[in-house]
Amino acid sequence: MLAALRKLLITHKVHIVALIAAGVFIGLMGYVILKSPLKTTTEVVINEGQGVSAIAEALKEKRVIDNKFAFIVYAIVTGNERKLQAGRYVFRPGVTMPVIVNSMAEGFAESNDVIVTIPEGFNVFDIDKRLASAGLTEEGEFAKKYQSDEGQFFPDTYRFKREGETADMIAQKMKNHLNLKFKDTSLVLSTLVFYDTLVKASILEKEARKEEDMRLVAGVMENRLARGMMLQIDATVAYGTCLRRLTQIVEREARNVSSSKFQVSSYGYCDVSQVPVGAEIKIDGPYNTYTRAGLPAGPIANPGITAIQAVLNPAKSDYLYYLSTRDGSRVIFSKTAAEHATNRHKHLGL
Repeated sequence: MLAALRKLLITHKVHIVALIAAGVFIGLMGYVILKSPLKTTTEVVINEGQGVSAIAEALKEKRVIDNKFAFIVYAIVTGNERKLQAGRYVFRPGVTMPVIVNSMAEGFAESNDVIVTIPEGFNVFDIDKRLASAGLTEEGEFAKKYQSDEGQFFPDTYRFKREGETADMIAQKMKNHLNLKFKDTSLVLSTLVFYDTLVKASILEKEARKEEDMRLVAGVMENRLARGMMLQIDATVAYGTCLRRLTQIVEREARNVSSSKFQVSSYGYCDVSQVPVGAEIKIDGPYNTYTRAGLPAGPIANPGITAIQAVLNPAKSDYLYYLSTRDGSRVIFSKTAAEHATNRHKHLGL
């Protein structure tokens, strides 16, 4: 009788435990099928080495999940406990626990790469501003370190790592891309011709938009250089002004190493389009093509393949002058100074 009673109690305990377990399981499954309490899209960063408990804590802290225990149990039951991967995850309102666990187990983290587009005609000041705004470099860092390599940063769309990619690595990647482009288009030039080509092509990027106009402007430059005429190009003067300002900042920093007055944050972006050329052409300098004959001291921008090929294949003509309409939609060419003066009055009101 006593043995039968003991057996009955044990049976009841097993049933009770089973019922409790079933209740807990049903409760956990309730959390599993419920949608996330998120109200807005939220980013969660999971670091290397974090276990399932720490991951659950991070998700709970960001309100991606309501119940840490339910997350841990679900990860274990589905065999994903050790598969959860580090990375930057973005979760949106309404996401469910199975989706959260699966996305982390499959490593569907957001890419940390930064995509940056460098358009044709960007100079080091423009590149500096774009890289700094993307969080890849400090303001002024790129322009100050790589101005001497102006013209060699091939315009294209690049993918850079958000962390671990230095300014040196970024600069080298763009310079290597230029060399690859030259190989792809079978352009083999001597060092001198290569450099002069970059200088001329950089000017074309600022002076014309269409390939036909670029070839004609390239022809005008050749005609003027052959006759010993000064190029008289505003864009080179503007660039020289920005370069002079940059040089002054660097020199002041060198003289005030311990002072924070002229640190990188004081650099400021130099927009060549806003330079008062009318006043600047009176100041002699290596980029002033109004006071010095020949090409400027170096490239004034970073040219694309179209501009480079236009330099290598200039259009033959008798033109010695050109001007761009105020909206930049047209380039007007002239053979004589008188004809050019007429066009300046007609199209520019000068």
